[in-house]
Amino acid sequence: MANHLTLDRDEPSLVFLIVDAIAFWFRNQAGFWLGALPIAGLGAAIAFVLDRHQQFADLRNHWGWDFLFALIYAMFLDRGMKIALLKDATPCDDVDNLRRSIIAVRFLVFAACFLVLAMLMSALGLDGITETLIGWRLPIAAAIILGTILSWLPHLFFWTTLFALFALMLPSLSAAEPTSVAHAWALGRPVRAALFRLVFGAALLSFTVFAAASFGLELLPKKPWAGAAMAGAWRLVDCVVLAVVGYVLAMIWRELTDWRAPEPDDHRNMKLRVRGPTG
Repeated sequence: MANHLTLDRDEPSLVFLIVDAIAFWFRNQAGFWLGALPIAGLGAAIAFVLDRHQQFADLRNHWGWDFLFALIYAMFLDRGMKIALLKDATPCDDVDNLRRSIIAVRFLVFAACFLVLAMLMSALGLDGITETLIGWRLPIAAAIILGTILSWLPHLFFWTTLFALFALMLPSLSAAEPTSVAHAWALGRPVRAALFRLVFGAALLSFTVFAAASFGLELLPKKPWAGAAMAGAWRLVDCVVLAVVGYVLAMIWRELTDWRAPEPDDHRNMKLRVRGPTG
């Protein structure tokens, strides 16, 4: 079977995969909301408590919240990729075991490493961009949103480039067939440009929603529920983005490795009988 993902002009393939991911998301609303609502609710609850009780004001931008949600997002992404990889699987014990399996430790380590990298690079943040845009007499909303995005663009380019090199490690871990860093590097070479566009677009969308939520918070009444609503909405959009990205990564990895879901014993025996003896 020809691998359409290895073509030089893979834009239509990536667009098709994203559309297919959105369609898959629409067909699996129950599973999505079961995982996304607790995440959005947790984000909203944390924002509400921190705004309601001023004694916790110093904890609003604590790195621990980023670490917590990085691990939660990793678990959500892992679950989404498992569901995508097993979407056409015939029910059997092996499929059920894979679906119920917990996230691999290497998956969590991968997420933690990128979080540490983000924290280290946050010291290189570009300040004053928003004020400069306001000085150019741009509307306040546009200046805040655009300034936030521009201040993080160098970080996004760096993260995206690095992540795209090893992104295909994640589906292999979700499929319980872990691969090495070198193999993930080599496997993703034909689709590296597509991986970069996918991850960069997802990260840019998340930061755009974050900037828009930050501006929306200025328009809402100064009540604890306002911050909770914006935080919950941002986390919810992140979950949608992760669901789409996870599906696309899973499909790309499955296509490149020709991975197939576990099959019942009777199906495997039937295939062996059809093929006949090998000796």
